[in-house]
Amino acid sequence: MIECQDVSFSYPASTLPDSERQAGGALKHISCTIEDGSFVLLCGTSGCGKTTMTRLFNGLIPHYHEGTYTGSVYLDGKDTRDLSLFDISLKVGSVFQNPRSQFFNVDTTSELAFGPENHGIEEDLVRDRVKRVAAQLKLEPLLDRSIFSLSGGEKQKIACGSAAAIDPDIYVLDEPSSNLDAYAIADFRQLLFTLKSQGKTIIISEHRLYYLS
Repeated sequence: MIECQDVSFSYPASTLPDSERQAGGALKHISCTIEDGSFVLLCGTSGCGKTTMTRLFNGLIPHYHEGTYTGSVYLDGKDTRDLSLFDISLKVGSVFQNPRSQFFNVDTTSELAFGPENHGIEEDLVRDRVKRVAAQLKLEPLLDRSIFSLSGGEKQKIACGSAAAIDPDIYVLDEPSSNLDAYAIADFRQLLFTLKSQGKTIIISEHRLYYLS
């Protein structure tokens, strides 16, 4: 479960584009509770704070992005200030708007294995996880491929699979359909359905809403 208690956050003005400096990229006095197994949509105009909310949920605020931060975000009862990004990543999987920004390998199978390996899981178990995630999310045709040869939709699938290989309870996705065509969005919708059927909590920031109904 995620709880936000009277959270306010603003970025340093020097880090914001001119179009957002007046608003300060700010969130003000946000309180909410996201129960386990929920599917939550964050929507609104550009600059309204959707991405900032996702960064609060996955711990990038306050551990990576600087700014003025008050209130608290609790992950399963623990303040994210008191958890490391390593600890948070075991519970929260992140998928960004541009999947290329989160890849660490040049081939797909190694990318799926990267998260479990980074968390010290034994090699045999890592191999089992890669196979299981590939089967569950229908990624088998993408295994052993160059990352650079993939389409935008295929890269987004691998990004989701990489997060799923760690087996988190919560997925936070920031505008994942922004670079996808209609066919890729249909495939991505099915992938979200699979994660939801597993009882995962899904938090998604989006402009396109039609495929989420």
